[in-house]
Amino acid sequence: MAAQDIADASGIAVTLIRRLLRPPATRPARIARATAEAILGINVPAPNTPSSSAGGGGRGLTDAAHAAAILTSLAAAGWPATYLAARLSIGTQTIAAIRDQRRPHIRIPLDQRIRRLYPRLAGTTPAAAGIPPGTIARALAHHQRRHTTGQSPSTTA
Repeated sequence: MAAQDIADASGIAVTLIRRLLRPPATRPARIARATAEAILGINVPAPNTPSSSAGGGGRGLTDAAHAAAILTSLAAAGWPATYLAARLSIGTQTIAAIRDQRRPHIRIPLDQRIRRLYPRLAGTTPAAAGIPPGTIARALAHHQRRHTTGQSPSTTA
C-alpha cells in the first residue's frame, strides 16, 4: 500500500505515515499506541482480489517496468498514445511517462488495466480498430524517433 492509502485507511496523517516508512535510522524511535493500533488494524487486500479502488485489484503502488514494456510494444505496433489513454481512462502524458520509464511505480489498478488491455490489442492492428492510417504513421514515426535517438521526443526538440 502507498503511504496515502495507509493514511486513508487508518485515519493517521500521511506525513506521520511517511516518517514511519523511513529507514530505521531516521524514523521515530517511539510510536504511540493509538497510532500503532490504527495502522495494525488496517485490512490489507490480498493480491489480485477486487477492492473498493477504482478498477479493482487492490490499493497501492507496483513496479511500472512491465507496464512500460507493454506500452512500448503497443507503440511499436502503431497504437497511438491518445487511443491507449482513452481506453485506460488516463492522460496521454501519463501514457508517455510510464512508457518512457519516467514513472518507476504506478497504481495497482492502472497496472492491471494495462495488462488486460494488451491481449485485446496485441491480436489486432490499429487499422482494424478504425484508427486512420495517418495517425498510425505518426505513432510509428514517434516510436522510431524515440528509439533511434534513445531519448524522449520532447527532449530532442
